[in-house]
Amino acid sequence: MVSLHPYINDITPVRGVAGGNVVIGCRGFRPGLPSDSRVVFGQAAGDIVSASEERIVASIPEGASPGVTLISDGRTSPVFPFEPAARIATGLHPVCSPVIAADGSIITTFSGSRGQEVAQPLIRLTPSGEKFPFSCDVVNPTGLTFGPDGQLYLSSRNDGVVYRYTDFERLELVADDLGIACGIVFDSRGALLVGDRTGRICRIDSTGRREDFAKLEPSVSAYHLAIDSEDNLYVTGPTLAVRDPLLRISRDGVIEVVFRGLARPQGMAFLPDGNLLLAAAYDGKKGVFRFSPRTGSLEHFASGPTLVGLAVSGDDLYLVDNQSLLRLPIEGSGSPRQAAQPPISPQ
Repeated sequence: MVSLHPYINDITPVRGVAGGNVVIGCRGFRPGLPSDSRVVFGQAAGDIVSASEERIVASIPEGASPGVTLISDGRTSPVFPFEPAARIATGLHPVCSPVIAADGSIITTFSGSRGQEVAQPLIRLTPSGEKFPFSCDVVNPTGLTFGPDGQLYLSSRNDGVVYRYTDFERLELVADDLGIACGIVFDSRGALLVGDRTGRICRIDSTGRREDFAKLEPSVSAYHLAIDSEDNLYVTGPTLAVRDPLLRISRDGVIEVVFRGLARPQGMAFLPDGNLLLAAAYDGKKGVFRFSPRTGSLEHFASGPTLVGLAVSGDDLYLVDNQSLLRLPIEGSGSPRQAAQPPISPQ
């Protein structure tokens, strides 16, 4: 009789945030030995949700570092590539996706509860997590975007307005009477699109003329907006339904459901290849999903707990939950490469 060393065949997905679950295809794991059967993310052991000799569901622990190994019956598997997110800042309160400034810094918020006035509601962070709060007179800053002029624009869901924060020094009113203003984004023509979660998308052109661009089902939290290279607007917004759609709205205002069945879909960002990343839950999985507009397919890209939003910056993906900022490599050692075949030991 022989006993196999534990060996990982695959991990799905190969990246994630603490609190998310991954599925590990393996062999030689002996779950009947709980005191000596572990899944280790770098140097931190993850909780085993369920396990057999060929399949493990494990939770990513806080303090995880790259690579996963299995330990079973005194034997250790080769390291399988895996990328955990690094938590680089806490003490935040984002309610929409962060944005990336020209210098690579990340802008997010301490938005506060409805009507709460916060002395420093807007926060700029370096990629290493150093904070530079801004003292600006905005109640409940929500959506963030940079305009064609390079300036930061932000919505207030409390006041129903959009401001321009010129040079991070002075606030200038851009538009008001926008309902519960949430996600904002510019199209290629310089028009500003604003999601009013009560059930509409407003479009304001470069001359200041406004129109109701689309009527949607109201959201219980926020509309999140992203725009592609052809000015198609993608919209998510959790509703009272158990499952919600991903919507695409053409430049002419034609609304199309491009994917159904998402649970609490929130922030989105496009990758350079034209695929869309979005924070959501689907088919019992949570975290970040990659949607292909070309094929309509959805792939579990990164596991995690409930996430609010995300932003792409070069090779990094920045994620926010309701209190922190995390960084996750988009590519790198998390790619599904396999280690060398382990030996078989006699017993």
